[in-house]
Amino acid sequence: MKRRAKPFFLVIGIIFSLMSVFILVKMLRFKQPDQNVSSVSIKQPASVIDEVDTPAILPASQLAEDVPKPDGEDEDDLWMTFGGLDLLDQQVGFTFSMRCPDGEQVEILPIDILPWYPGVFEDGKFGVGKDLAVAWEHLGYEGLWIHSGWDFWLESSPATDLQYFLETNALNEVQPLESMESRLNECLLGSEVEVYSQALSQQGKVTAAVRVPSGQVEELSRHTMDLAPFLASTYPESGFAELDPDALLIYFCGRAALDEITDPDADYWTQTRYIIAISPVE
Repeated sequence: MKRRAKPFFLVIGIIFSLMSVFILVKMLRFKQPDQNVSSVSIKQPASVIDEVDTPAILPASQLAEDVPKPDGEDEDDLWMTFGGLDLLDQQVGFTFSMRCPDGEQVEILPIDILPWYPGVFEDGKFGVGKDLAVAWEHLGYEGLWIHSGWDFWLESSPATDLQYFLETNALNEVQPLESMESRLNECLLGSEVEVYSQALSQQGKVTAAVRVPSGQVEELSRHTMDLAPFLASTYPESGFAELDPDALLIYFCGRAALDEITDPDADYWTQTRYIIAISPVE
């Protein structure tokens, strides 16, 4: 006489099977290209040009020719520095001393900075949750793509604390748009920043800042190689029209505000974009 399988073990088996499928789907998802930087054209130092044509901007090769280089200086010597600090030499961190609330400090802990290369966003090197940033140059301006938010394994990305400062209250609750804009323009814009490595530090100031809502992210992605002038013309109150030529741009993702309509085609952490500019202070 055959013994019937106990329902308890059958249920346990089904639950574990479903969990395995869920984990597999999540792992495959995080191997996909980052939505923050897909479909863009980027210039690497030493005139290594992405072959992808980006709509609505000049070809990258023409942009490279238009960027003036001081006499006697090699292009590599100018690549990814902030004041007297070489950003590619060793890990670099950022300490923001916010204008409000008084005494509030927010950290981007030391990260490695990778110069852009073809495939950097597809090969998994620049993954969510990794202590990395990708550097790119456009029209003589230098910038960093930095991840924010959490990955599937609950690893925090480098710009997460800065994102939370802009988007949440003391209980980590996402706030309405007006509150986010206030944090950006009244607290972050104009704040003092220490950019540091193990050997050196350089003082800076946030001189431009903008939050790009989800409905305008697609248009933003077409302007990687003319980002500063695009932001200056599209968001004239952001400060990018008066951008310091020595400024360092930081580009990271954000969530939708409590009273915003979300984009169903974007992830929870990649609904919007933040771009800020830090200018060196002597």
